[in-house]
Amino acid sequence: MKKFGPAGWLFPKPVMIIGTYDSKGTPNAMNADYGGSWDYTEISLFLGKQRQTTLNLSENGDFTLALANKETMVASDFVGITSGFSLPNKVARTGWKVQKAPDVNAPLFTNFPITLECRIRSVMEATTDSCYHVIADIVGVIVDDKYVGADGRPDVQKMNLICHETIHQTYIQLGNTAGKAFREGTKLK
Repeated sequence: MKKFGPAGWLFPKPVMIIGTYDSKGTPNAMNADYGGSWDYTEISLFLGKQRQTTLNLSENGDFTLALANKETMVASDFVGITSGFSLPNKVARTGWKVQKAPDVNAPLFTNFPITLECRIRSVMEATTDSCYHVIADIVGVIVDDKYVGADGRPDVQKMNLICHETIHQTYIQLGNTAGKAFREGTKLK
């Protein structure tokens, strides 16, 4: 085995697109790298203090969180490398279809397979001076009809979701089902 120094190599890291409105109602999007489930109906994000998204959230605590797939990868990367401060209407360059989310005051980018509607519950100073730790309630989940399976639930296999692999700075498409959670281990009982 080879030993490495400290590194945040937790995988897979979903490619999360945070959608907000600025004070003029212009949709903004950013590619958030640090976040995940906090509880069954809550998420946790770490957002840089010097971001357009962070400013937008300080004025309106609602946002959407879309999970990127292979089809949205190029534009998802673009909104991560382009500041909303330097290009205020960067969403227009993505070609995404935008509408207001049904249950939160935030944009819904309809090109994505699955989107969480979220409302901030709390904002805390993170352990670094450059970030905030945001906890948000999931108000609703929107899934494009073409990704709903025969059982009426989201079919993740169909979504072509991508994750960010930070060692080589690549996007990897999620693959096939490997087993059933909370069932595979029963083989050892």
